[in-house]
Amino acid sequence: MFGYVTINKMELKFKEYYSYKGYYCGLCKRLKTKYSNKSRMTLNYDMTFLILFLSSLYEPQNKVCNERCMVHPGKKQLVVQNEITDYAASVNILLSYYNLLDNWKDDRDYKSLALMKTLEGEFRKASAELTEKAEIFRMRLENIAKLEKNDTDDVDAVSNEFGHLMEEIFLYKKDEWEKNLRKTGFYLGKLIYYLDAYEDMEKDEKEKSYNPFNNMDTEDRRKAARELIMLNLSFLSDEIERLPLVQDKGIIDNIIYSGILNKSDKRRTIDERPI
Repeated sequence: MFGYVTINKMELKFKEYYSYKGYYCGLCKRLKTKYSNKSRMTLNYDMTFLILFLSSLYEPQNKVCNERCMVHPGKKQLVVQNEITDYAASVNILLSYYNLLDNWKDDRDYKSLALMKTLEGEFRKASAELTEKAEIFRMRLENIAKLEKNDTDDVDAVSNEFGHLMEEIFLYKKDEWEKNLRKTGFYLGKLIYYLDAYEDMEKDEKEKSYNPFNNMDTEDRRKAARELIMLNLSFLSDEIERLPLVQDKGIIDNIIYSGILNKSDKRRTIDERPI
């Protein structure tokens, strides 16, 4: 379900791309030092956006350096880390583990099962650190599974569950920004769920798999789905603009207003073809 929250590289300034990659490499390094080398297999760009977003809001002290790694042995890469990198690494482990578990339950994917087993130690450590959030993640994902199993035609009910999961991820701390962060995470979560469902409409219909958009009682389900996606994107945009984001705001805007939809286009989601 993840993989949509990324940049449109062609629209970024070189300095912005360099900074973005620095946060990405910082998360990769932190996964290794805090958990294990194998945990870096779970690295994704969605958590990079989380770091960028929360760092822009809270502006923690960054640790900046240039280091080589196995992927880039010949040239040192910018590495940017802060306290939010540490938090995102733990969230990354939790979500990756639950995603692998979901793949195993739904598709009996043995590769997911094998990787999940290798990450059990890391999962226990992350769960001990973020006990309350780990339980909320589990509960919300179970709720989604139940709604999908019951073949609900309530698009909001199932997408809201993923929205509530994401709002918990964005709630780094309970302070004056709690309400705004919850809404931002909520609308982003709904958007991700919508995009994932929209992409799979044709496949799910052929395979008779659950898809909330295919259950909608309307003549043009794809058009109705697109309208929901764009409406939710506008809600997300409104919440982001209410926050005092200055640092790396150009990258954040690139992801929200260009990167997500550009990724969707490449995955054949936001198009005009009838289903």
